[in-house]
Amino acid sequence: MLMAAFLQGILGASSLVLGALVGVFWQPSRTFSAAIMAFGSGTLISAIAFEITIPVYQTSGFRPLLIGFMVGGILFVRLTHYIDHHGGFLRKPASSRRYLFEHRQEKVSDVLSRIAHIEVMQNLPLQEQQAIAPFLKPIHAQPGEILCEEGTPGDYFYMIVDGEAEVRKGAKVLHTMGPGEVFGEMALLTGEPRSATVIASTPMDLYQLHQEHFNTVLTYSPHMAWALSRALARRLRFATESRVAIERNLERWRQQLIDRVELDLLMREDPTTIEGLVQRSAPLAIVIGTLIDNIPESAVIGMNAGENHFGWSFLVAVFISNFPEALSSANGMKQAGTRKHQILGLWIGMVILSGLCAVGGNVLQDHTSGLVVAIAQAVSGGAILAMLSSTMMPEAYELGGGSVSFSTILGFLSGFLISSSHLLGK
Repeated sequence: MLMAAFLQGILGASSLVLGALVGVFWQPSRTFSAAIMAFGSGTLISAIAFEITIPVYQTSGFRPLLIGFMVGGILFVRLTHYIDHHGGFLRKPASSRRYLFEHRQEKVSDVLSRIAHIEVMQNLPLQEQQAIAPFLKPIHAQPGEILCEEGTPGDYFYMIVDGEAEVRKGAKVLHTMGPGEVFGEMALLTGEPRSATVIASTPMDLYQLHQEHFNTVLTYSPHMAWALSRALARRLRFATESRVAIERNLERWRQQLIDRVELDLLMREDPTTIEGLVQRSAPLAIVIGTLIDNIPESAVIGMNAGENHFGWSFLVAVFISNFPEALSSANGMKQAGTRKHQILGLWIGMVILSGLCAVGGNVLQDHTSGLVVAIAQAVSGGAILAMLSSTMMPEAYELGGGSVSFSTILGFLSGFLISSSHLLGK
């Protein structure tokens, strides 16, 4: 019986290698990837409903279902979160994007905490602050360093985090600026040369915004234009007509930007950051994370290896669902720079480990009570459902949009037909 469980576990997981081969040597279209992923999700949902939920409820009632599904979902979420943050995030495109998003959010939070006292940032909505933060570059200036020079083109806008600087017009000191103030925005807004020279008088920490990103920032944050107009009004020492003209322009820009503002917290990651994150990935963590995804399915196959009607119908559903999972993961790992032989070796190892997990499930079936087995099956069902809801289904929708609904329906009905022979025979 152990050998049967091992072979069935390998058979159910063998589509992982097939999917990996397709993902490594062929770049499927987004529509194809979405359709097959949604179809696999539907078959697995059907298997959970008819091959785990109904049998467990019939033999042990609702309480083991509730406990098992909740425990399985919690375990899956916690374990995958831990694995992703220890280098396993590259095993799936969905987990990669989630990790990149969280990594970016950590960086953004640090920037936002440092610029919270900056005058033009204080009244901005949080969403706009988050959209601006990735464009800001931290710099450090020593006393005597020239930050802006009168008469030169304006390429940068500065926010002072710490330290002081003198504003000079020729040899005359006009003003001393400190933490929370900004400078350099006038040249960017008007396109005219710098109107004054700014020199660091103490060690300074600043955030720098390049001209090429300035208009983008105003697009993400129309309130920034309004904040800059107030800052300019307090500092400008020109004729009243000039100040009114500038503020009128700023107000016009603000109104135009409000009409077309697009807040996008998933802004494009620069290649340097992506390369650094890929280097942080760990092959062992990727293996463990992938195994966590497949343990629940293999364990259920092993627990029911002796019940032909149950084992084979569930096995077919697992086989179908594993193919798109491996295809998507292998394709994402290839794009991240993982070598082809490493990807294929990973998935071959997963197939063997899945067979061993099936053996473990069979041992549990033979040496524990029916209630323990029921709870174990429910835990597996909860973990599988958590995997579907957090990776396969969101990714299918992202790739294919609403059309994946029909593929999911077909997958669910296909799974039902596989299970219907013994269900209708009862």
